[in-house]
Amino acid sequence: MLSKHKGKILFAFSDPGGAKPILALIEESEIENYLVVSDRSYPFYKDFKSEVKVTSDKPEDIIKSFKPDLIFTGTSYPSDFDKQFIKLALGNGIDCYSFVDHWTNMNLRFRTNETTQLQPDQIWMIDERAKKIAVENNFDESKIFISGNPYHSWLKKWKPVVSKNDFLKSINLENSGSKLILFAPDPLTNINGKEKYGFDELTALNDLINMFRSNEQDLAEFKVLIKAHPNQKKVEIEKIIIDKENFILLRDNVETNTSIYYSDLVMGFFSSFLLEAEILKKRVLRYIPVPMNVDPIAELNVGKIVDKGNILENLLAIKYWN
Repeated sequence: MLSKHKGKILFAFSDPGGAKPILALIEESEIENYLVVSDRSYPFYKDFKSEVKVTSDKPEDIIKSFKPDLIFTGTSYPSDFDKQFIKLALGNGIDCYSFVDHWTNMNLRFRTNETTQLQPDQIWMIDERAKKIAVENNFDESKIFISGNPYHSWLKKWKPVVSKNDFLKSINLENSGSKLILFAPDPLTNINGKEKYGFDELTALNDLINMFRSNEQDLAEFKVLIKAHPNQKKVEIEKIIIDKENFILLRDNVETNTSIYYSDLVMGFFSSFLLEAEILKKRVLRYIPVPMNVDPIAELNVGKIVDKGNILENLLAIKYWN
């Protein structure tokens, strides 16, 4: 659809969930006159052909300078970077499309306050389930377009540019024989996850640490690489894992797909990160330590759900995988 748009397009995003699909979409489209802006810098930008202008300029100044015919945004929360562009587009009669990369927090992605819900001219959704959730949240069904996720198609063709040894050296891990568990938790503390779900990334991390402490000999060769979400308040994670040699908090500049590719297993809760791991043919565990009334991605059948009772046996199984 974008290939048919002949005017100037301004792309704006903040979170990786919006950035990656938009950058992949640009690569598969035949558009020429465009500008890509973000308020954040990520290592994966270098994997794509488009240049991303990381800026602190005001959105209204960017729009005034570039004069786009279409503004295409990601959808982030709690960041309002995307929302500022949507609001300005709607207020200035500029066509506006937005991409929704997940099934959760549909309203938060488009609310500027408790009562105002922004509705772009087109809302691109990854599947029918996302569309259904959006309609249930009072979005105009006529504005919804099922696009799939362009990033997933792009990812199927991706290969790392560094060797495993170089990757291990980059994270200061010299033992190439270690079993690597990549833990990529959603930042549930940002949304009162303990109250909403009964657990969060910090309680789950403590569960893992206690398990390692109780099974020190069996898990001696295992390393847990923690890939924090960009919205994660890392200081609390750092406090929990201090002096825990089996746990490594990866730096922000450690490339995500490379981390997935060289890990033996990927673990998380509800993130689309887990879908990406499956695309890269990784075994996936979803750690859900308490019974849940609502599982945001239950219908997707992503990975295997484990809890405190069976997580150890599932980790130890790594030793016998080919």
